[in-house]
Amino acid sequence: MGKRIWVLAGITALMVVRNIWAEEEEIAKFDLGEVVVTATRTAREMSSVSSRVSIINEEDIKSSNAKNVPDLLKSLEGIHVYDSSGVGTAGRINMRGFWGGMSTHNLVLIDGIPVNKGKDKLAEWNLIPLDNIERIEVVRGPSSALYGDNAFAGVINIITKEGRLIPETKVSSSLGSFNTRNHRITTGGGGKERMNYLFNVSRKLTDGYREHNDYRDIHLGGNLGLFIDDASEIKFSLGYHESQRGAYPWVLTETQMAEDRNQARPGTEDDEGEDTKADFGITYRRDLDEISSLMSTFYLRDEESESYYTGTSSKTSTKEQLEDESTCGLLFQYNFIQNLLELKNLFTVGIDLEQNDFDYREYSAPYQVRGDLRKDYEALRYKWGVYVQDEMDIGKSWQLILGLRHDEIDFDFDDYLDDSKSKEKSMSATSPKFGLVYNYRGNGSIYVSIARAFRTPTLGQMFTYGSYANLDLEPEEADSYELGIKQQFADLMVANISLYQMDLDNEIWYDAAEKKYRNYGETSHKGVETSVDINIVKWLRGYLTYTYTRAKNESGADAGRYLTYVPEHMGSFGLRYKSETGLAANIAVNRIGSSYLDSANTEKLSPYTTVDARISYERRWYSVFLAVDNLFDEEYSYYGYKTSSGTKKFNPAPGRTLTMGIEVKF
Repeated sequence: MGKRIWVLAGITALMVVRNIWAEEEEIAKFDLGEVVVTATRTAREMSSVSSRVSIINEEDIKSSNAKNVPDLLKSLEGIHVYDSSGVGTAGRINMRGFWGGMSTHNLVLIDGIPVNKGKDKLAEWNLIPLDNIERIEVVRGPSSALYGDNAFAGVINIITKEGRLIPETKVSSSLGSFNTRNHRITTGGGGKERMNYLFNVSRKLTDGYREHNDYRDIHLGGNLGLFIDDASEIKFSLGYHESQRGAYPWVLTETQMAEDRNQARPGTEDDEGEDTKADFGITYRRDLDEISSLMSTFYLRDEESESYYTGTSSKTSTKEQLEDESTCGLLFQYNFIQNLLELKNLFTVGIDLEQNDFDYREYSAPYQVRGDLRKDYEALRYKWGVYVQDEMDIGKSWQLILGLRHDEIDFDFDDYLDDSKSKEKSMSATSPKFGLVYNYRGNGSIYVSIARAFRTPTLGQMFTYGSYANLDLEPEEADSYELGIKQQFADLMVANISLYQMDLDNEIWYDAAEKKYRNYGETSHKGVETSVDINIVKWLRGYLTYTYTRAKNESGADAGRYLTYVPEHMGSFGLRYKSETGLAANIAVNRIGSSYLDSANTEKLSPYTTVDARISYERRWYSVFLAVDNLFDEEYSYYGYKTSSGTKKFNPAPGRTLTMGIEVKF
């Protein structure tokens, strides 16, 4: 496997050298003035923000093998992605050394609306069809000064498409390994004179690569934009999602994997689950005058699920779980420009409000027959945060960003079967940020950032994960320092490098030996993130990334030891070819280094390298593609852990998978 990768890299290097010297070829140009909105909650050019920002555009999405949003991010520096389902139904994201398994440290937005669940702060990636995405903005590093709780390691903002001037309908279908089928219909139009619209219906079915891991869903969604006048507009968004799944396959021992990597954990063959989710959002934007504007968003989300889960190999241990989570929120933001000391200042002030209500009931259900009520509780979470930010232009070359936010979060947990476990808890935090950007020679910038971040425990970590929960958990806090350089070399290449350090208090980690969530005391996350994008010629583009992450305990019995599940080294390499005839091809290589399975740092998860490839052909009204994931069929595991008894368990990844599809436009 290693030799193949080096041969591939050598051939690519020769192609790069040859085409760099082919002066007669036209070179594609980079757009360093691209505007982003997530880093500052205002429209700013990438070169003027004091954060490392990556943009995934519509062309990147079309040319990828991605099955969901996490797949789209796996080649970005600083991000570790895995999917325990293997078929794009359970993606997790690790950013800057924070494991994305049972919880997340990344705020996920869709058109600026937060979508992390209250129970575990995870995002339901299946609610976001890739065909509906215009672009994704990924901001690394703490953003609590703007977004508050959960924007701890970064923010992922998914910006959806709107209807365009000419009405268009797309019908697409794909078939893949494990009897995976995807069917989609999207229609949109309206332009921007009075209104625009975009609606879609999608259906996914798969047997899954692990036994009893079947999955099927249907998703309906869309948005409608109304332009009241030249200065104001209203956007409505609506989504509805139903899914049915088989068992969670969970981890396997080394012996079980040697027998059959595709097997599920014994006893789960009859497990199943059903989920229903609905969401609604309305956003109003208005330009008050030439120097001020306001935006207000109201959103609702409701999720219900029923599942049967077998905890051991015995069907008598099966339990029925009923969950109902509802969320509502209001976001208000006001921007205005004011000259102070003869300098242009863009001020942003706002308030975010959110209420989350999580209801849970659990019955004993031997052999999927409802029995006695075992658990019955409700967890409420109330949050409000107020923030202010000043973006100051100092001459033509300097930008100063100052931000401050205060958050108050209240928890109310009621256990209806055991009132002694009921508890109320309040947490608050003030999060400042200082950023400074220097733009030089029009083709590069240097930035520094100092920020404080915080993150409250999830409802599950504190209250609802049974014996795993810990009522005494404290919020995580961090001081972050970052230095970054963005540099363009003519029209050929753009390079980025970021160095960061986060010093944490009370980092929350799952102790696999004690089977409990705990505050680990002092920890540190340090790293280097680098990327190079190369426009070799008009029809060929490449990229190269490398990430070094050092996440360690700094106090307690494990002081000096690495945190578990965090790869120290990661890298990616890719090429994308696109001709004027409509033929396109790409290849992507991802290398994930080893990580520790236990807090004592005695066992490691083996490193692995995967190669994905895709070829497609597109004409005006149709396109076809063939995609291969894990081209060389490497056997590896996404993650694993070591139990208190010393047994190692792993979640095996699928081998080579194929997908082919067609899309028709009219």
